Amino acid sequence: MINYITSALSSIWHNKVRSVLTLLGVVIGVASVTTLIALGQGLKDEVAGLIEGFGPNVIVVLSGKIDLNDPGAANKTNPANFIATDILTLDDAEAISKVPEVEALSPISLVTGEVKVGDKTAMPTIFGAYPTILQAFQILKIDEGQMFTSAASGDKIVLSHAARESLFGDQPAVGQTVDLGGRPLEVVGTLAKPKTSALFSSETDNLSVIPFDTATAINKNQVKITRIVIKASESADVKAVRDKIHNALLASHKGEENFTVMTQDDILDLFNTFLNLATAMVSAIAAISLVVGGIGIMNIMLVTVTERTREIGLRKAVGAPRVAILAQFLIEAIIITVIGGLLGLLLSVLASWIVGLKTSLHPVISPLIVLISVGVSTVIGVIFGLWPALRAANKDPIEALRYE
Repeated sequence: MINYITSALSSIWHNKVRSVLTLLGVVIGVASVTTLIALGQGLKDEVAGLIEGFGPNVIVVLSGKIDLNDPGAANKTNPANFIATDILTLDDAEAISKVPEVEALSPISLVTGEVKVGDKTAMPTIFGAYPTILQAFQILKIDEGQMFTSAASGDKIVLSHAARESLFGDQPAVGQTVDLGGRPLEVVGTLAKPKTSALFSSETDNLSVIPFDTATAINKNQVKITRIVIKASESADVKAVRDKIHNALLASHKGEENFTVMTQDDILDLFNTFLNLATAMVSAIAAISLVVGGIGIMNIMLVTVTERTREIGLRKAVGAPRVAILAQFLIEAIIITVIGGLLGLLLSVLASWIVGLKTSLHPVISPLIVLISVGVSTVIGVIFGLWPALRAANKDPIEALRYE
């Protein structure tokens, strides 16, 4: 085995330019696939960090039906349902509140518009909600002032961290008045900068909250609920509470299941399913370069077998068995692809480091990804090196000795 490896390395060294050009396909293929998988894993970790920041006992009700056992079945539902504002109602919130294990809940109504103070403008994401949103949505914390006291607290607002900085800078915001679409709102509190992943910080850092009734008034007196967030009690079985909420809503909707009740784990599983599918599809496209690289290796190995025909004949003439000839050329092909795989892995590490340095996303190259890279390289070497190795092993020694 050592002799085979030494022979293979010697052959690669004596044909440097040809070997480098042969390696390029494998290097690019492994680097592409490894980097994409690392990016996908990094994105999954970022999403997991964001969702876990919502709180361990959080439950979310959203419009539209998603089969949690088969997320792909969501395409059987009208996509408009997922952004509809007329499916969930205040009666649903009332029905959910009667579930014994529900500790806090808040319907969420979105309001659009600019928030202004003089010539300064901010564009926060504005939630119309109950004050209990702080309990149900634990990623939100009051930094200054306080939360309004009820859904009917009037024209008040709790500003996001980003909006407060844009509108007031270092000056106190509590007690000031801001303008939302011509409606003056008193700032009663500001939200702290959420402790969440950097990738999603711009979204979570820009949430402002107004009383639910005020949001309804701004929305032309139409109750527009997009989501209902719920916190189950600490001692409760979250999945059991989810099932109870589901049954309560099913009764409220007279048997029509046009909603989805999701726990933190359900949300994570759903995102992971979609991210895994997306990563697999993109990686499969990138893997085409591996196939191209493998074809290049097969081509070069066929040339190598032809160039070393007399050597093969001589080895067979002195008694070398077919399996020895086969092993010699197959190991050479495998070594080429493994070297290419390692170089591709190094290139992927460099690319991931640059992405992590220049963006908020931090790719993750795990030991499993390293193992996959080396394993795929080895498999490519075996698959595309087998035919040239078989041709070498099957050469007639007499004809091989005659070859010029």
